Amino acid sequence: MATLVKRVSRKEETLNTKPHSAFFKMLSARSRVQILKLLRDHDDLTVEDLANRLGITVPTVSRHLQLLRIHNLVTFEQDAQNRYYSVNEAAIADGISAFLQDLGIALPKA
Repeated sequence: MATLVKRVSRKEETLNTKPHSAFFKMLSARSRVQILKLLRDHDDLTVEDLANRLGITVPTVSRHLQLLRIHNLVTFEQDAQNRYYSVNEAAIADGISAFLQDLGIALPKA
């Protein structure tokens, strides 16, 4: 007679990869990384500015910005007609730090 062995998972030691996966998925598209770099280098760009600099359509840039906003990686200020986007550097640093912390990797002190 065979004995069934129940595997017990260690929830306290299991890495919750869902937030990390979503964070890195946002950074996996080349266009989104290019958008983040442009926003870091040039304060307050509009969708049209980004589309012209990247050579892609306004709807494509808008969709990338929407995803980046949902994940709090960009912020914007709006005037009467335009939104001016900026990188949320703190959110990006926090996402990377949280990932490393969950892996047990400490960043060297600066």
